[in-house]
Amino acid sequence: MSAYFIFQYVIKNDNKSVNENLFNINKFLSVNLPPNIYTVQNYASAIDVSNIFSITFNAPFETLLPLARIDTAAEKILHLQYPYLTPAIVFSDGNCLLNSLSLIFTGNQTSALQFRLAMVIELMKHADFYLSQNFFEEDYYFSDAALNSAKSNSNTQVTYNKEKEYISEILYMSKSHQFCSIIGIYGLASVIQRPIMSIYPPTIFQLISTLYHKLIEPRIKAYDEYITIMWTSSNGK
Repeated sequence: MSAYFIFQYVIKNDNKSVNENLFNINKFLSVNLPPNIYTVQNYASAIDVSNIFSITFNAPFETLLPLARIDTAAEKILHLQYPYLTPAIVFSDGNCLLNSLSLIFTGNQTSALQFRLAMVIELMKHADFYLSQNFFEEDYYFSDAALNSAKSNSNTQVTYNKEKEYISEILYMSKSHQFCSIIGIYGLASVIQRPIMSIYPPTIFQLISTLYHKLIEPRIKAYDEYITIMWTSSNGK
């Protein structure tokens, strides 16, 4: 009992620090005069990331743990193309992508906030790397919220074509329980330093399949073996 209490106490304190960092980042990105890419990078570079995680990413869980539940609805779709994979249910609370990473590397979903913070800092600190990628020139990589926000700041001078959209996307994702777009997966792949296979169920919309169904490489790769994430609706349909 005491060991469990101590573990819970540490988690709560860690989450408090993570929440404070996310709140401060969101506040910084929300100012009336939006920051440019260089002030964003400078801000992120000053954040100590060494204590975000107490784990390493060299050994993801390859089998479901006893407490994890199989997503039977997703399994029917997944096994049409990937019969060797087993989908697990994660909380559909807006943190589902981060919950998935937490489950894969820790066996539970308690580290979603840490993954969100690490993802946001990665995307801020190395913004020039991501914005220099050709595919980030396309509107469909960004959420409607980010695109609309960029339009409202149309007079802001930029270094990269999609700089305003990119910063707006990070602002949106810096809030807990907010949906993470495909841009978030690029950041997460770099956080764990291994590729992420993003699987999107069959759809008649070819553009969505092209965007979300792909192997996403990290900025720096330490591990060759990829992990797999499958996109599903919260109601499993």
